[in-house]
Amino acid sequence: MASTYSDSLKLELMATGANANTWGNNTNENLKTIDAFNAGYLSKSVAGSADITLSSNNADPTAESSNKVIEFTGALTGDIKVFIPAVENNYIFFNNTSGSHTLSIAPTGHAGNAVAITQGAHTIMYNNADNKIVDLFANSFGNLSAKTQIKIGDNIKLNANGVVQATALVGNGGGLSGVEEFASGTEALFVQTSSPTGFTTNTNATLSECCLQVVNGTGKGTGGADAFSSVFGGTKNATATDVPIDISSLSLGGTFSVGATTLSTPTIPSHTHNARQGGSGNLRTRGHNIGSQNTYDGRPPTPQNSGNTGGGGSHTHPIGTFNLTGTCTSPLSVSVPNMDLKFVDSIISIKD
Repeated sequence: MASTYSDSLKLELMATGANANTWGNNTNENLKTIDAFNAGYLSKSVAGSADITLSSNNADPTAESSNKVIEFTGALTGDIKVFIPAVENNYIFFNNTSGSHTLSIAPTGHAGNAVAITQGAHTIMYNNADNKIVDLFANSFGNLSAKTQIKIGDNIKLNANGVVQATALVGNGGGLSGVEEFASGTEALFVQTSSPTGFTTNTNATLSECCLQVVNGTGKGTGGADAFSSVFGGTKNATATDVPIDISSLSLGGTFSVGATTLSTPTIPSHTHNARQGGSGNLRTRGHNIGSQNTYDGRPPTPQNSGNTGGGGSHTHPIGTFNLTGTCTSPLSVSVPNMDLKFVDSIISIKD
C-alpha cells in the first residue's frame, strides 16, 4: 500500500508493511521537515515585480514553505504577492525588501485574501481553515493586546488600563506627539507629602511658610518678612485701652461762642436794691449812704424798692481764636477677628 501525506507539513504517512527497506530514511525526512518548520530559516529574494509561490513538496524538508521564519529581500519594482500553501498554518515573516512597493502574503488560490507586510517589519501570520490570512501582530505588534499586562523584561510593564510602568525614562519626550511635557527646571505645586517621580522638592528657605500671591504679570517674585504661622497662628485678643492724643499743635480758628443763656431768679446771687424817700416823697440818694439809717431833711427815711426793668432775654459770650496744648486721652476698643485661616500645605517641586 502506498504512503499518504499530512495536510499541513506534508509528512509521509507510511502504510503498514510499506517502505520495508527505506522506512528509516523516510522517517528521518519526516523529522527533518518537523525540525525545519519549528526552527528553519529561509532568506528569499523577491526582487522585481512578479508574484512568487513558495515551493511545497511532500516529505521535503528543503521546500521553501517548510521553514518557520522567512525573510524576503531584494528591490521591488512593483507590488507583489507571495503565495504560501493553502493549508492551516502559521509563519514568521520579515519584509526586508526595498523600493516603494507593497509585499503581501496570500494562500495559494486565494489572492483576494492577501495581507500586506510593512517594509522593515516582522510579523506572525496565520492562515486559518478558511484560507484567510490573519496578521497576529498587525505588522510589528501594532495591535498587540493583553487581558491584564504585557511585561518587557523586569523594567517595563504595559497595563491594560493604559498605565505604563517603567523604572527609568531616558530623554524628555521631545519626539512624542500629543504629549504635554515638562521641560527640565519647570516648577509646579503638588498637594502631597513629597515630590512625584521626576521632580525634586525646592527647599529654598525663602519659600517656607509663605502664602501664594497670584499675579497677572511676571511670576516667581517674593516679598514680605513675617512667617505664615506668626501672622495667622491663632486668635488675636481685643483689648480696651485709653489712647493718648497729642494736641500740642492743634489750632482752632473762626468765631465761637458759648450757648445762649437766660438768667433766672435761681441763677443770680441773692440781693436787694434799697432806696430812701425824703419828706417830699422824692427818692433821695445823694448825701448819705444808702446802706445806713441816716436821715435827710431831718425826717426819717421811708424804705422803698426800685422799679423793675429789662427784657428778660438771653445772651452769649463770644470766643475768639484759641490754641490747645498738651495731651488728652480717649477710650478705644479694637475688635480683631480670629485670623487662624484654614490652609493646605503644598510643596514646590522642580522638574529633574
